[in-house]
Amino acid sequence: MIQLGLSAFYHDSAAALVIDGKVICAIEEEKLSGEKHDSSFPFKAIQWCLEYANITIDEVDMVCWYENPKDKFERVKQTIGSKYWPLKSFFPKWRRFIKRWNETEGNLEGILESIGYTGEILYTLHHHSHLALSYYTSPFDKAIGLSVDGVGESHTIYAAMCDENGFHKIQTLHFPHSLGLVYSAFTAYLGFKPNEGEYKVMGLAPYGESQTYHSIFDKIAHIGDDIDIIKINQKYFTYKTSETDMFNQKLIDLIGFPPRFKDEPIEQHHKDLAASLQRWYESMLYFIINRVINIWECDNLVLGGGCAYNGTANGKIKKYTSIKNVWIPFAPSDSGSAIGACLYHYHQTFGNPKVKGGDNQSPYLGEEWTNPELLKIILQKRVRGNAIVMYETPQVLCKEVARLINEGNIVGWFQGRTEFGARALGNRSILANPHLPDVRDRINKVVKKREMFRPFAPSVTIEDYQKYFASEEDVPYMNQVVQVKDSVNIPSVTHVDNSARIQTLKKEDNPLYYELLKEFEKLTGTPILLNTSFNLKDHTMTNDPQKAIWTFNNCDMNYLVLGKFLISK
Repeated sequence: MIQLGLSAFYHDSAAALVIDGKVICAIEEEKLSGEKHDSSFPFKAIQWCLEYANITIDEVDMVCWYENPKDKFERVKQTIGSKYWPLKSFFPKWRRFIKRWNETEGNLEGILESIGYTGEILYTLHHHSHLALSYYTSPFDKAIGLSVDGVGESHTIYAAMCDENGFHKIQTLHFPHSLGLVYSAFTAYLGFKPNEGEYKVMGLAPYGESQTYHSIFDKIAHIGDDIDIIKINQKYFTYKTSETDMFNQKLIDLIGFPPRFKDEPIEQHHKDLAASLQRWYESMLYFIINRVINIWECDNLVLGGGCAYNGTANGKIKKYTSIKNVWIPFAPSDSGSAIGACLYHYHQTFGNPKVKGGDNQSPYLGEEWTNPELLKIILQKRVRGNAIVMYETPQVLCKEVARLINEGNIVGWFQGRTEFGARALGNRSILANPHLPDVRDRINKVVKKREMFRPFAPSVTIEDYQKYFASEEDVPYMNQVVQVKDSVNIPSVTHVDNSARIQTLKKEDNPLYYELLKEFEKLTGTPILLNTSFNLKDHTMTNDPQKAIWTFNNCDMNYLVLGKFLISK
């Protein structure tokens, strides 16, 4: 059974190939197009997946689409009609929507025909795609599934019992009541781009005082009824009907200071608002989880949807609920739904059992280059540098790179297959010494060239993470923020509130990166490295060696490792 999974037309378009339930490859369109959060139809990603698997489009048995277009159409139709009918402004808005619809989801069959596919298209509820990726990659036989997103077809939150019999709805929240859209609206208010800058707000929050603007959220949201357990006061927001704006003057008056523009300085009141927003989101998330637990008691939670990237909230779930085990996949947002849609139908439509202990857990699903191919590109690009050294064995390479990092050098690390999802997990990473206090500011200023408050994550070996971090379980995909133990001195990866967004690494998951951590431990006593994505600000994460070389030449990175080749400036 060959399934082509697709997500597109909102943000983070992607394609995935699943053969007999095994994810063979997957890649986001942005990594091939260079456009951040590319929402266009993933023509490039589809072509790459087919070439990687050495198959043609004629061999694909089915296309699995990540949501239900008919349900989405009805939701938008009702939203526009309820707001503007019979006003004159209804018809221009409706015509714009129909035009776009007929160019995107409304013409999905036509778009697929343009690449030669005329076979079956299986649709999936948006939140089912999220939950399928979360549950079917998890180690649990039974779990509470919770998808928290901006909006799917008509739901913004979807909770279900997940077991061998499928997904059984427990609780939902309906549009326009949405935690994700409120978070995005405040992201825009703070001068960042919605559906992209939410993680910046999360990173800014520890620098603020959450009490300062806490009271405004009492007016924005309150506990609802059994149908909509959280009610969002829509008088402050315009995301329901506006094509460009997410809030109005009433929210500005409520907050008491004007929205920040993109390039304006970040002041203390911006930090305080971010902190208050984060605290509110966390309280709502834990309320929902506890509500669901009261309906269906279970110790396990699988989390999906774009909001599952909120590592700060994720790291406190076990503290504020009775959940004992949490699983969050490597790509919980819309890109991962390309995989999730395939897994949903493989297991639920066609009745294949879940693999005991979980499967498809590797995030390394993208492109890869051989060492001869890398050398050819290095020579063609005429890399600016003093030396290019080739290391015959991984052990010698890791030993040398660990030495350079220990001495304070910043290293670009390009190995194996590109990660799928938003996190660099040791194949497309920028690495540095977490023990050096100035490293974080150096990377933000002269390497990444981004806001100085932005934090970095530590990678740590699975055997040793509990020595350094207050976490009861491994966190393989860098999606939980936990406390750093007081005895540990890793200032460049420790947030101002003494927390860190960790990645725990097993040797079998990434042997080369694991070897590098162990070599660094021999020099410093700690198997921890600062790990951030291999890109500059406003650029997509590096996918190919050409972009790696370009990035190396356009920032103050000290060394670049491409496969077994070490390049110095």
